[in-house]
Amino acid sequence: MAADTPRLRDRLAEAAAGAAQDVPGVAFLRPGVVDLLRTRVADRAPRLAAGTGARAQGVRVSRDEATGAWHIDIRLVVHRGHRAVDVTRAVQTATLAAVRDEPSVSVRVTVTGVV
Repeated sequence: MAADTPRLRDRLAEAAAGAAQDVPGVAFLRPGVVDLLRTRVADRAPRLAAGTGARAQGVRVSRDEATGAWHIDIRLVVHRGHRAVDVTRAVQTATLAAVRDEPSVSVRVTVTGVV
């Protein structure tokens, strides 16, 4: 793993989160259990959770070591009155545009609720 991979992972996550939050119909990004636990640990012991910096909740970024391709997984909640399929397509398009400098990226969007 390259030395700058954690920083690139964080940049991709932040770009994806920003793009997703700007899409009409997105209520909020839904943090997963890992995000919630990471937040609780950081609140109690910031020096132990310093890592590579703040992580975008609701966004997970991984890399396929064999191909070098990046995979972005976004979990979000949609505002009532918006079609989930339209919102997910718009989030995917916005995210791919936000990370267009990285050559091989796939985006998966999961709607976890409606408010």
